[in-house]
Amino acid sequence: MDSAERKRLVERGYDRMAERYLASKGALGAETAELLDALTRGLDGEAAILDLGCGAGVPVTRWLAGRFRVTGVDLSARQLALAREAVPGATFIRGDMAEMDFAPGSFAAIVSLYAIIHLPREEHPALLARIARWLAPGGGFLATWPVTAWEGEERDWHGWGAAMWWSHHGSEENLALLRAAGFVIERAETRTSGEEIWLWVLARRG
Repeated sequence: MDSAERKRLVERGYDRMAERYLASKGALGAETAELLDALTRGLDGEAAILDLGCGAGVPVTRWLAGRFRVTGVDLSARQLALAREAVPGATFIRGDMAEMDFAPGSFAAIVSLYAIIHLPREEHPALLARIARWLAPGGGFLATWPVTAWEGEERDWHGWGAAMWWSHHGSEENLALLRAAGFVIERAETRTSGEEIWLWVLARRG
């Protein structure tokens, strides 16, 4: 499959299983809330925040929208329909995060949790460079990646009747890509979620 076909697979998958995926989401955990606090510390209520791969908006977009002006971007129309119901105060845009174009310095902080992994990894360096441009100087970026490199498809993800596709580097390569894009790593820590281990990174535009 080429890049466009892989993205269509991701889009169709989330459209098909949007309700089941939303039902699997729990409340915002204390560790995630602490990182979001660290990301947004010192920002006032007028600060603009971008959530890339916002999904159905629960729980992270909703947490952010209760405090700041939030824009969420997602590829799945069904996920965004749910997000608009769950977080009516936010602005939502349907689109490919790799093709988004915002003015330099548009956002005080950017979040992308469990989302960049659905973008072909050869597109990650350009995306990170764009994210750095979209941030105001010193703006924070909070993101997650698996700790190992992998690319592939699962035909029936979680038994929800939808195929899904992932593409990602390992921890050290992701940290190197962030630095190459002009970020300063503030925190990098691993967490276990179910049977998976994830790298959580809080970085700031240099």
